[in-house]
Amino acid sequence: MQVDNLDLVFARPDGQPLRPQYVQDHLRRLTADAGLPAIRVHDLRHIAATIMINQGVPMAVVSKTLRHRNVATTVDIYGHLTRDAAADGVSATCAALDAADARAA
Repeated sequence: MQVDNLDLVFARPDGQPLRPQYVQDHLRRLTADAGLPAIRVHDLRHIAATIMINQGVPMAVVSKTLRHRNVATTVDIYGHLTRDAAADGVSATCAALDAADARAA
């Protein structure tokens, strides 16, 4: 029986939800086969958020993707990553200004 789109992250081809334990067991097998440390399914959410933020995706988009109620929740959880990104931005700006100064001299 085909079900309507339930907007699930993990679903069978017919749209039915997968059992949570099946998803966790499958993830454990995949990470073990790849020689990676064991992680929880929820850790994938944090990995996705970290990647988005480090790639410069706006916090509002990250928040919507994670389905947080508001951006403040996202900032509370992942704000330290934006500080790291801000420090990288400052370093890049300083390097660009130093290079421009060197060319001008």
